[in-house]
Amino acid sequence: MTRKVYVLKFRTKFFLVVLFLGYCLSIIIRQGFAMHSQQERMDNLQEEIGQMQHDNEVLNRQIEHTKSDEYIEQAARDKLGWVKEGETIFIEKNKD
Repeated sequence: MTRKVYVLKFRTKFFLVVLFLGYCLSIIIRQGFAMHSQQERMDNLQEEIGQMQHDNEVLNRQIEHTKSDEYIEQAARDKLGWVKEGETIFIEKNKD
């Protein structure tokens, strides 16, 4: 019993190779777009991290400033109306 051998024509082989290469090319292009969008996202997140670190530094400086005696004294004068010994308070009447 002899086996029947299938021989593909050149045109069929060429079509299959072109189809395979087209599939590979489409995958490469989709991966390129995905990598580009991920890179943009990483850049945006890096910018946000930098901004948050800057904001954090500003807040830390403000916290340190609120611990100083000058800030405590100024807050007591402004918010509580405290005065030092020997100072005179002037209260302005309404000009209505």
